[in-house]
Amino acid sequence: MAVNSRKKILITGASGVLGSNLTFFFKDYFDVIGVYHSHPVSMAAAEMVQADLCDARIVTGLVVKYKPDVIIHCAAQVDVDACEENPKLAHRKNVEMTRNIVNAIRNRKAKLVFISTDLVYGPSNRPHKEEDVLLPCNEYGRTKVLAEEVVLKRKGALVLRTNFFGWSVGGRKSLGEWVIESLSQNVRIQGFKDVHFSSIYTFDLAEILSRCLRKNLSGVFNLGSATSLSKYEFLRSIGNSLSLNVSLVDKISVDDLPLRAARNKNTIMDIRKISMALGIKLPTLEDSLEHFVVHYRKGMSRVICGSEACYPELDYIPYGRQWIDEEDINAVVQVLKSPNLAQGPKIIEFEYALAQYAGAEYCAALNSGTSALHAACLAIGIKKGDEVITSANTFVASSNCVVYCGGTPIFADIDLKTYNLSHLDVEKKITARTKAVILVHFAGQSCDMQVLCSVVRKKEKQFGRKIYIIEDASHALGSCYKKAPVGNCRFSDMAVLSFHPVKHITTGEGGAVLTNSKEMYRKVCYFRSHGITGFPEELTNQPEGFEEVRNRGLMKKPWYYEQLYLGYNYRITDIQCALGISQLRKLAMFKERRRQIWDFYNRCFKNEGLLVIPYESQDADSNFHLYVVLIDFVALNKTRTEVMLALKDFGVGTQVHYIPVYTHPFYRDRFNGTWGDCPNAEKYYKKCLSLPIFPAMKDRDVRKVIESIYKVLN
Repeated sequence: MAVNSRKKILITGASGVLGSNLTFFFKDYFDVIGVYHSHPVSMAAAEMVQADLCDARIVTGLVVKYKPDVIIHCAAQVDVDACEENPKLAHRKNVEMTRNIVNAIRNRKAKLVFISTDLVYGPSNRPHKEEDVLLPCNEYGRTKVLAEEVVLKRKGALVLRTNFFGWSVGGRKSLGEWVIESLSQNVRIQGFKDVHFSSIYTFDLAEILSRCLRKNLSGVFNLGSATSLSKYEFLRSIGNSLSLNVSLVDKISVDDLPLRAARNKNTIMDIRKISMALGIKLPTLEDSLEHFVVHYRKGMSRVICGSEACYPELDYIPYGRQWIDEEDINAVVQVLKSPNLAQGPKIIEFEYALAQYAGAEYCAALNSGTSALHAACLAIGIKKGDEVITSANTFVASSNCVVYCGGTPIFADIDLKTYNLSHLDVEKKITARTKAVILVHFAGQSCDMQVLCSVVRKKEKQFGRKIYIIEDASHALGSCYKKAPVGNCRFSDMAVLSFHPVKHITTGEGGAVLTNSKEMYRKVCYFRSHGITGFPEELTNQPEGFEEVRNRGLMKKPWYYEQLYLGYNYRITDIQCALGISQLRKLAMFKERRRQIWDFYNRCFKNEGLLVIPYESQDADSNFHLYVVLIDFVALNKTRTEVMLALKDFGVGTQVHYIPVYTHPFYRDRFNGTWGDCPNAEKYYKKCLSLPIFPAMKDRDVRKVIESIYKVLN
């Protein structure tokens, strides 16, 4: 059969992992009809149809209407434990549904491909062969054996016993996606050390299936990879490929979990029969994992879902912008349809996800990064007479938050390699009046936290007072320092994040404070919400707040609350947090894309004499928020304004990060700031220019930026 003949192929289970991935693969070769049941899915160039395949009349109607040349039957009840709990449902969906399809094509020439499972096999010390006696140990396997018997009564039918991983289009994540999502958010997961399998990536499976159709294979074949791994090894392999924290993968036995259904510890399949029939070598499991990771980096999950487009669509390249896709939009829409638009469960969920990702004990989400900085300063009690050291090379919010509290910002100079705070200048500027140091992780690269913390602790002993450390990590979500996530507060009291649209993830506007101190966390929570509490244990006026209730004892009055501090309305909404949760799931992909662009820029610009590329410390693994180059505008004989306007004419946006804060009129007038205070920051400022870097940049956008820079420099 010629796969490119534009014949019709009907794929059942098109909302599942394999069904959707096969639909995406075959749509370029067939007219594809994808059939789903309860989870709507759309895909360009494929017709999607909702149908209950357990109804024989509906199945017959589909066959009569579409007259498919090929049917690939993927739909099934695949939840192994659910099958064990409800065997009647398993039989209905796995056996009766299959019988309906076989009966519907009884008098037609359609080629039937049935997707079976490696769980049809029984215990064995060697890879399973197709001719082995089938002794499944659970109800799912037993129903698939019965379904195979139904299919094999049809002449020319093809049964493929397989195990696969790929991309979901909604709902339950596949094993590979679950690993990435969990490890990206620093969530501990468990892998079976004693369950071995020979799984295959769905797109490798699709390619082999297309060969089966061309050869018109029939009968029973194992279709897996040529090698095997334990589930534990599989999880770690994905994590290692994406530089995720594989120490979060715990090694356990399948016997350690109280699973409803029994599991066969050896599901490795012998794939020599299909290899010989097709005359090809099948990919190893390592090959399949490599293909999966490559597709992940290209955003394949969003491509399959039809959400490869991100919003807004622009006709120029800004220096930074958000990535919003259909997944994000749907997350917000669900909250808009819910009872809670503000002060609801999504806020708690977002805070928990952020804390887990960063490895901090507590997280309080607020309505902006500036609010978060202010709340952090309030929580440590900054007041008039206190000095707070921060970077001269930052946005004004890093120092404004000190002024809001009545304190005095003291600007320290920067290191000319990293553009972060110079520990030598910080050490010089700490005095007996220093209350805190606000460290800024500029452009996404972490400050040298261990060295700066050591400087601060030494000064604490000298002056006999606590000096707080606050990380302004607004540029650094997803970055690491010494292999640990920025925001874990190992070397600080608090870390502040920003979710402005140009940052790594966005909630529209938003921010958060991470900390390992329950006291700091509670104070930040007070200050974000008018200084009010309703928690019974925090109320100070016990007689007024409690009363004896008949048959219930002493109870807090349902309406009662107290204002303990002068607070603000810095609350974030559930709408924003739903967007944040959806965005956080994509952070690993966002980082990967930012790193790719950063590396590509570096390779192209490293030998350009008029331009200095950014430096990255060996202790850092940065999620670069900015790509800042230094240009010798004097040697170029062009002003920065001329360069920026020329690039703008080419459709390339740039920006300057930042004007030394102490030179702004407010700081000159109120705090006597003057040019010359921080020589390194000023030297940097005269040459810096931020080029576009954001995940939604296409390769052609990156090339356009590079070509435009060369045109301007030459």
